[in-house]
Amino acid sequence: MRPFGLFDALWPGNEKLGPMAYLDNDNLQALFLDDAALAARHLQRKRCGALNITSGRVVACDALVQPERAPFAVNVQVRGRFDVELLHDKGRNALAVLWLRDRASLAAGDLTWALALREGESPEALGDGEFFGYPVDAGVGCFMDADTPAAMAERDAKESADPDYVSYFDNVIDAEMGDDRSVDHYPLGAGSANNVVIFSAGWGDGTYPSFWAFDAAGEPVALVTDFMTIKGGDARDEDDKRGDAYKASLSPEKLAALDALGAAVVRGDTDAARALLAEGVAGANEIIPSLGETAITSAIRMNQLEALGVLLGTMPSLPTPPQFYTVDEEESYLVYARRLKKPRVPGLIELLEKAEAAVAAEPAAGKSLWRRLFS
Repeated sequence: MRPFGLFDALWPGNEKLGPMAYLDNDNLQALFLDDAALAARHLQRKRCGALNITSGRVVACDALVQPERAPFAVNVQVRGRFDVELLHDKGRNALAVLWLRDRASLAAGDLTWALALREGESPEALGDGEFFGYPVDAGVGCFMDADTPAAMAERDAKESADPDYVSYFDNVIDAEMGDDRSVDHYPLGAGSANNVVIFSAGWGDGTYPSFWAFDAAGEPVALVTDFMTIKGGDARDEDDKRGDAYKASLSPEKLAALDALGAAVVRGDTDAARALLAEGVAGANEIIPSLGETAITSAIRMNQLEALGVLLGTMPSLPTPPQFYTVDEEESYLVYARRLKKPRVPGLIELLEKAEAAVAAEPAAGKSLWRRLFS
């Protein structure tokens, strides 16, 4: 059961509230989205193990640095194995969740959330946006039962008898950890009572808060660590959102034509590029969502001189790159080509210089019209 008064102290909207401790409710609600809705926010769900709860006292910590960290004050009544899942974005773990009840049986709107505290930690000590969390110094977090550190200490003592022993991580964990830096580790071997589910921690080293989800009866149904890599339950930054909106604005025919044009330019297939341009559906100076750049940019980046000639041959002079493409400030294709570290093939810079000279020779009114058409 949750401690009396904890929900009152931390939940938004309560009349007793003064300064609010950190809680991104939308992040926590994202745990209940289906895979399609998560993908729309550039998030993915992954199961990384199942925690065996033997004492009911749960620990979240950096298991490689502070395995002896005290458990949370809330004791869970259930015993057995419970799934641990991750929501990750762009290779970083955004949320780690220990499900004490099957996710499909829960309705997000019926749950309340509260900061997970250890004995002696008081929400009254927190200022606006502050939290109690666990420190990370080895780049990983975990969930484990409070019985597990004893098993880890026993394994550590056994392994340390080897003169080549370096550390628990180097000699025990590293061999089990996957490429995604997660592992469901049993210190005393498979089939033993206690395990620790370890996973990479968001931004790496730092301090991260955990939260309990309670049902209407006040029973904990999930424990979540928020690695604070996302806000509002959405992994997308403003560029991502703009890119998604642009892609959604394209018809299936347009999107397919742009993808085909980009692929043709990348492989240097000038005949295919010429045919696609002649159809008039895909333009040389339009962003190709799958590449994140225009066909002209691809030709320059891939040193495809002949393909660049075909693209520029469809327009009277060198256009201005779409503003969507540029990162900080507008730059011409010629400037882009010149700043690339790898030398361009002979003739490519000269081709761009000739095309840009044609722009300079245009009447002012014509240049303005050109920029409006292709920017």
